[in-house]
Amino acid sequence: MQVWQIVIWGLSFLISTTTIAEGLETFDGVIEPSMSVELSSRIDGILEAVSVDVGDRIEKHQVVAKLESEVEQAALEYARAKSAINSDVRLQETSLAYGQRQLSRIKELHEKNLTSFQDFDKVDTETRLTRYRLAQAKESKFLAGLDLKQAEALYNRHTIRSPIGGIVVERYLNPGESVEERPIIKIAKINPLRVEVVAPIGMLGKVKTGQLAQVTPELPVGGNHQAVVKIVDPILDAASGTFRIRLEIPNDSFKLTSGLRCQVKFLDKMVEREPEPKVEIQPEALAGIIPSPIAAHSSETVVADSEPSDSPTKGSEPRVTRKKERFLVVTQSSLLPLKKAIRKAQTFKQKGVEDTWVIAKGALKGHISMGYFRNRRVADIHQKKLTGLGIETKIVVQ
Repeated sequence: MQVWQIVIWGLSFLISTTTIAEGLETFDGVIEPSMSVELSSRIDGILEAVSVDVGDRIEKHQVVAKLESEVEQAALEYARAKSAINSDVRLQETSLAYGQRQLSRIKELHEKNLTSFQDFDKVDTETRLTRYRLAQAKESKFLAGLDLKQAEALYNRHTIRSPIGGIVVERYLNPGESVEERPIIKIAKINPLRVEVVAPIGMLGKVKTGQLAQVTPELPVGGNHQAVVKIVDPILDAASGTFRIRLEIPNDSFKLTSGLRCQVKFLDKMVEREPEPKVEIQPEALAGIIPSPIAAHSSETVVADSEPSDSPTKGSEPRVTRKKERFLVVTQSSLLPLKKAIRKAQTFKQKGVEDTWVIAKGALKGHISMGYFRNRRVADIHQKKLTGLGIETKIVVQ
């Protein structure tokens, strides 16, 4: 080998090495959809309509097909009419108002010894029974609302919506055909697109997640497009000495299409990350209650004790913030699992107790908060009111 050939070979090797070091080596890749879904129905049935065809662009949650649902629609209309009936509740509310007025009058007469205790006890008992009948009517209306939600859910299962936005690439069934767990259509998500690259083992460690790359699709599309590395496969293929790299490329204008071969150049740049938003500590995190009774029952904000902005002088003691006592009214015992506590809280609402919150964390997990007070006397009054409604509670000092 002559000297000039050796020099040229050395320069070629140096240039190729520099190119790899600068991250400008070109690799072959394939542009593919970021996601493909064969959409089917959750239930068996006969297709009534398929509203899309191959090549149609669809949005997320768009209706693409419907099953026959005459029976479910009739059940939904019945449940909707039943939940709208409120006559029984109004009847019991009127009876309770009358009973309370009658109880007030006979109580005055009884205090003046103008009527017997039996008459007073009879009116008082009737008023209590009317209060319970009112609670029962509200519970029935609440159950009717749940029946309506169930009927709506059953009816909605006959409507098939797309979980993603994309392009319809296949249509398997037509109206009148049975679903029977078969896919109806196939959808490909092409915004964003993904690029699959098989890189040699020599690139291991030189490509990182979040690194930018330049993608050049083959003709007739062509052009240069910026992509971001999303996945670097940590497992190597020992037989070929390669590993996979997956990139993501935006396609807002839908000019790119999947199935294209491309050339990929990895750049020595990382994608600019947006600064993380500052997270403020909410009372829920401090109390371990969702939603926090501090936020729900009191307008006072809980502030975590921290060091003062000015450093204390030598010999001075740090400022200590004393926490004021608060009184939390909760159910006598814990109701677990939490679903049981949530259902119980709904029954309290039927009795007219609106301010209820299920405690999801801490020592009181599973209890139901019925009120959060600054004054013990006010908490005692509220507890007696709940006892009159048949709700046993206890007061916890915090």
